[in-house]
Amino acid sequence: MFLVDGARYRPWMPKDEEKEFHPMIKEHYREIFGENAIYFDVKHVLRTSSGIGSIPDAYVINLKPPHWYVIENELSTHPIYDHIVNQLTKFINGIENQNTRSQIVDMVYDEINADIILKATIRKLIETDDIHHFVSKLISSPPRIVVIIDQKNQETENACQVFKYSTDIIEFKTFVRENAENVHAHLIESLFSGEKTKQKETNKISQIPKPEHYTSWESKLEWVDQNVKKVVIALKDRIVQLGDVNHRPSGPDYAFFRTHPTKKSVFVGLFLTQKALKVRIRTEPALIKDPKKWLSERNYSWFFKSGQEKEFKLTELSQLDYAMELIKQSYDLAI
Repeated sequence: MFLVDGARYRPWMPKDEEKEFHPMIKEHYREIFGENAIYFDVKHVLRTSSGIGSIPDAYVINLKPPHWYVIENELSTHPIYDHIVNQLTKFINGIENQNTRSQIVDMVYDEINADIILKATIRKLIETDDIHHFVSKLISSPPRIVVIIDQKNQETENACQVFKYSTDIIEFKTFVRENAENVHAHLIESLFSGEKTKQKETNKISQIPKPEHYTSWESKLEWVDQNVKKVVIALKDRIVQLGDVNHRPSGPDYAFFRTHPTKKSVFVGLFLTQKALKVRIRTEPALIKDPKKWLSERNYSWFFKSGQEKEFKLTELSQLDYAMELIKQSYDLAI
């Protein structure tokens, strides 16, 4: 609790990332990134050369000094380590795809070009009329990846130490006023103050190597519990029996495609944790049947757009029959 002019405020943690946390960050992004920053709340997929995609929560460009950022918003109540490492790994692999960078340039330029006032403001700040050239040059440089979280913890710090790109963790705490919970106060870390110190810290972080078990699917499979390994082996065999299935590792994860590997034919992704196997499938909310309600409430975006990808966990061989009922529905939706 803290006091502001005699009024008491107590800590408040959002429960819904999309509806509660994201809007607050968007409202206060200049306090994080600076007055010359522009926030792009556009769900643009970062795809690898093999077609695997993930969707950042936002993109930010800073005009002076010029930087661009890929934003991942997180709640500390989520399984932080595995989610951040999986998501940010796909961000980085997607960013390194030149075609994806070109799409980001077009997306940013189109957003600017659609707003006359914004376009005029940018021209004044960058001192040139060629905004497209400015954006192209900016996006050709390495981004900084920013994880914004409601409360830092050691798990977050550990998760962000495995990447070669500069990765900043920004704490965005919220407090509500007693007897008036619609009145908020925020404790916000800023990127644009102490820029030199922050850059030194992130450069040090970027030099820390990935844990050995995150270097490949094979090394991660060796790291998991034996029971999880048995579940993985048995599930892979069952999926292949669907027929006409192509499958292969995707970094530390594993993807299954119907017929040929394309972004439209992928229908299952396997993600390993030490104690459980996470399975992501393609869904159509109006068509999917899940009477046991295994599928997560949260929308993911590993290989398909948010709202059409769901996750469930497996820990025992006895769960495989129902798992295959869900996977078969995803298989039927793949092209």
